[in-house]
Amino acid sequence: MKADDSILVVGAGFVGLATAAFLATKDHQVTVVEKNPLIIESLNNGRLHFREPALAVKLKSAVTKNRLTVVPPSKERYQNTSMVIVAIDSADRKTWKMKLAAFERMAEWIGSEKRRQPAIVVLKSTNILGFSRLFRALLDKAPHGRSVQLVVNPEFLREGTAYEDTARPWRVVVGADEPKARQRMVRFYRQMYPKSMPIVTTDCESAELIKLGANLYLSHRLAFIHEMAEYANDRGLDIDAIQQGISLDPRVGGEYFEPGLGFGGSCLPKDCYLINSREAGNTFNFLTADTALEINERVLSHLVATLQNRIGKLKGKKIAILGAAFKPECDDTRGSQAVKLALMLRRRGAAVSIFDPYLKHAERIVEGNLPLSPDVDQTLSGAHALIIGTAHKKFAGLRPSKAAELVKRQCVADRFRLLNRSNWESKGFEFV
Repeated sequence: MKADDSILVVGAGFVGLATAAFLATKDHQVTVVEKNPLIIESLNNGRLHFREPALAVKLKSAVTKNRLTVVPPSKERYQNTSMVIVAIDSADRKTWKMKLAAFERMAEWIGSEKRRQPAIVVLKSTNILGFSRLFRALLDKAPHGRSVQLVVNPEFLREGTAYEDTARPWRVVVGADEPKARQRMVRFYRQMYPKSMPIVTTDCESAELIKLGANLYLSHRLAFIHEMAEYANDRGLDIDAIQQGISLDPRVGGEYFEPGLGFGGSCLPKDCYLINSREAGNTFNFLTADTALEINERVLSHLVATLQNRIGKLKGKKIAILGAAFKPECDDTRGSQAVKLALMLRRRGAAVSIFDPYLKHAERIVEGNLPLSPDVDQTLSGAHALIIGTAHKKFAGLRPSKAAELVKRQCVADRFRLLNRSNWESKGFEFV
């Protein structure tokens, strides 16, 4: 593709907008498809609807320069572009079943038009193993769908650095069953990235497994260090030394090796489920996915049991949770372990009070309809226990003397080791 060719990006989430903004900086004309009219208006005014600092700057610049436009979906949009980048979820997060309706429409619209150059569809969002095969079958049903080229090009973004990870990825994976489609996509990326950028080329399903396998491995690393931490906490062992002693082996390393409340978010738990989906005919069971999910759930149930042992029955007791986002310095609560913990505590009759500095614009957390407190003081006031739910840097500056004046019982659960334990213990706080 030439740099001035129009590209259609379907989906205005982290992946879609990071991709669109980056392509716009490379002088491509990008159109983003989004269903929500409020989000469309906000983005066309250069305002991002979630916290992602670098992306917010790049988005505003692209909109100002008229390189990026956000529109509602329409048949004409799909028919008048030669590249469609798909960045929407294909699976229902409650059932992990495929949501094929949107893809059926997409395939029909793309494949109904005959083009001089075959259209190319790039599946960027994470899907079940074999999803590309299902989508290929949908394309082939359309009048001109057989000429459409299909590529699996998974993203490897981290929330908080979505734009940076798009502009400077560690690798690019291009999966296509047709050599021409593979070559076309490699040429496209070689125009945008330095020659030193590794590009892995393979078939569609292998590319799907690369993405799911990468996140499964990260999930297992986190599950492993959380199991180590669980054992250490029960026996009063030195988890700092344990973590350091294991991670200094260069074959292990320290990245993605920090204990906390388990792993959450919109990627790791989802991909542990998706890799074992049966909808595309997969009969292989990845035991590592089952194990990672099991350990991840146990982290929370173990903490709840520990609290009950220390403060007694939870019914009627106030539990303060500081942080609701699934990771530090972001405002995304999807799949948050802190939110799951709050719901577990509420089911046991506890009065849960939650504060998150990056959710001041919200009154409630959508997941579980949990109310949010307006500030730290109100959250801590009268609490029988304080739990660090997210390792936001701001919480490290909490003063134990002030907290002691507010809480009813000086009990702290800080699995992130964010607080200065000796300072808090000197003020009478007990760590559990």
